[in-house]
Amino acid sequence: MTAHSFQLPANAENFTQLRTLTKNFCSQANVDSDLTCRLLVVLEELFTNTVKHGYRGADGMVRIEIKQVPGYISIVYEDAAPPFDPLNAASDDPEITVSKGRVGGMGLPLIRKMADVLAYERQEPWNRIAILLKNPE
Repeated sequence: MTAHSFQLPANAENFTQLRTLTKNFCSQANVDSDLTCRLLVVLEELFTNTVKHGYRGADGMVRIEIKQVPGYISIVYEDAAPPFDPLNAASDDPEITVSKGRVGGMGLPLIRKMADVLAYERQEPWNRIAILLKNPE
């Protein structure tokens, strides 16, 4: 089973590195292109939310573990931003957001929809989000 763990400073300059590390995992684990896209979208949304809303421009780290488990790709995403539970957080109605032409507000609904299993816990000082994405293998 292939596994990758890495830490990144949570800033916009590391967005490309996040994509590269994720693509490297997918290549080494022979993840198909559809699942690779889902994995990229989920991690990009989490990372963007951490940079913009979690740390709000302050210095901070993100820890990510991606691994194959039977039937799934497992993601554990952690940041030490203020506590935030994405499972219970309010999110915009996608139809209203789109109809008003607003940019943003779609990340949490997208993550919730794409994840086959999604869990959150606070392990001081970390927000810990665990996600399973079904792997057709």
